Amino acid sequence: MLEPMTEEEKNEHNQARLRPACLGGIAILLVAVVAAVLSLWAFGAIYYDGPIGRGTGNLVLGLAWAVVMLVLVFRAKTLAKRFLVWLACFALVWASWLYIPASNDRDWQQEWSRTAWAEVGDDGDTITIHNFRNFDYARDGSVTERWETRTVRLSNLQGIDLFLDAFGGENWAHPMLSYDFGPDGRVLISIETRREKSEKFSQIGGLYKMFELQYLIGEERDFVRVRTNIRNEPMYLYSGRFQPERGRETFLATVRELNSLKETPKYYNVITHNCTTSYRAQRPPEERHKWDIRILINGKLDELLYERGAFITEGLSFPELRKQAMINETAMDAHHDPEFSERIREGLVGF
Repeated sequence: MLEPMTEEEKNEHNQARLRPACLGGIAILLVAVVAAVLSLWAFGAIYYDGPIGRGTGNLVLGLAWAVVMLVLVFRAKTLAKRFLVWLACFALVWASWLYIPASNDRDWQQEWSRTAWAEVGDDGDTITIHNFRNFDYARDGSVTERWETRTVRLSNLQGIDLFLDAFGGENWAHPMLSYDFGPDGRVLISIETRREKSEKFSQIGGLYKMFELQYLIGEERDFVRVRTNIRNEPMYLYSGRFQPERGRETFLATVRELNSLKETPKYYNVITHNCTTSYRAQRPPEERHKWDIRILINGKLDELLYERGAFITEGLSFPELRKQAMINETAMDAHHDPEFSERIREGLVGF
């Protein structure tokens, strides 16, 4: 005859029966949370990239999609059927969004109106840059538009400097690399959102297909002054530790991406293809530095690069180096100086 269970054995038996139910409840909760997050993303995809036009039309379309999805989900009689209904509604948006093509042919704002590209000479040394931007700015912000053709030689490359536009305080910044080709002059590269005349920058919009990705290439006096003297954004300048072979490889990788975007445009993405992660993506995976959150939330990108020994520091701590690296006052004083690039480097460490 079986002996009756003790109280301890009864408790263990009841707990064993409850475990599958608890695990099942947790799994359902996790699926529900993931579905909610993806549904919010899908609503944003309709709002920012829908067919009616960004604003009221797409907002109404997104709300209609959400209402229909919820009605269909709650009409389904089992959890499995509810999940399949939700999945079909989400897939409809996701598949449609995937096939929205990027373009170089839109009604662009003035500073993004031309697509840069470059030709590498048969000698592998001469590089001719087309649609090299060299805008001039009056003190009141009025612009003289100039697009030029420049030729540089890789063998003349003698330095790479970093400009960091701290427009977003400690969280967000915009890095720009400046290549010093000695007698051929300096060439600045800025990876940006390409904006249509009706668009303004949006971090959330950058998660979708709001902007195309653009590699702008041009004159320091243009890209720096518009930020320091016209927009009054804090700008820092650092002298990079220069390795000639690595520097030439980096510039050529940028030229390849420049030309690739001319033939096959891409969308900007605030996570995967922004002004910082795009540079990282140019390097083969095995040559990339260890990931750091400051690559994405890049307001402290200069601190990260300092820690990795990328700058000439002359023994200064990072706070000391950063303090002397701000160039706004000098840039304002040198606004009309044809030797602008030399003036903003006067007295800075590494120059």
